[in-house]
Amino acid sequence: MVVEVAYNEIQKSPHYQSGFALRFARISRIREDKNVDQIDTIERIRELFKRKAKK
Repeated sequence: MVVEVAYNEIQKSPHYQSGFALRFARISRIREDKNVDQIDTIERIRELFKRKAKK
């Protein structure tokens, strides 16, 4: 099952193996049109975090 997650912010976090946490994360919908090969990866989260830091 693939879900779409909405969040307010990506934060650095020492509590998780990924090093990141999604602030106020919530499932916004089930994505029946996607499969697990199409999900975002931790690399994508890093990219989004870096892009936010540049602003």
